[in-house]
Amino acid sequence: MQYLKDEVRNKIVKEALKEFRQFGYKGTSIRSIAKNSNTSVGNIYKYFNSKEDLYENLIGIVYYRLIDYINQFDKVELNDKAEHIFYQLMEEIMEIFNESSTEIAILLNKSDGSKYENCKNNFTNFVTRIVTEKMKYELSVEGKKLKDDLVIYLISHSLVESISIILERHDDGSEVRRYILNIIDILYTDIKNKLECENL
Repeated sequence: MQYLKDEVRNKIVKEALKEFRQFGYKGTSIRSIAKNSNTSVGNIYKYFNSKEDLYENLIGIVYYRLIDYINQFDKVELNDKAEHIFYQLMEEIMEIFNESSTEIAILLNKSDGSKYENCKNNFTNFVTRIVTEKMKYELSVEGKKLKDDLVIYLISHSLVESISIILERHDDGSEVRRYILNIIDILYTDIKNKLECENL
């Protein structure tokens, strides 16, 4: 009997992901998910309390998993070993993209009306902060300081928007990972030489 319950729940989840990806949080209805998963609205509410609860179970879990890794960047001590740790953390984040590209596509592109609708700005601000701190450290070693972080913000904004577009167009996790790593390489290679600096 438990197998049947898992089967029904899995079908609801599968159809909910399709609906959220196509119509977004705002445009998705529980009635439509019920119809497409061959169950009743009442039956869905046995598994999830509301559309928000369903979204939280599918998208929120992935969001907080990403945030857990993101927060680890703040704990890295900036020194000559930081680069290696950053790459390790980046690999962990790339693995989440590989496993959950559909959920992250929904998170970045279809979250209007949900509590995650500002996640793009949050991610952009995070990337800006981490890259800015890293550049400040590297420049200080050379006896220089950063004038402002505008260029870093613009590049970080471009990265987050690029990731959103990649996820909108591609479902395959390994392909998504490849595109993201390519765009990171394009945007951030030699970034230090593109920044406005002055001597300390």
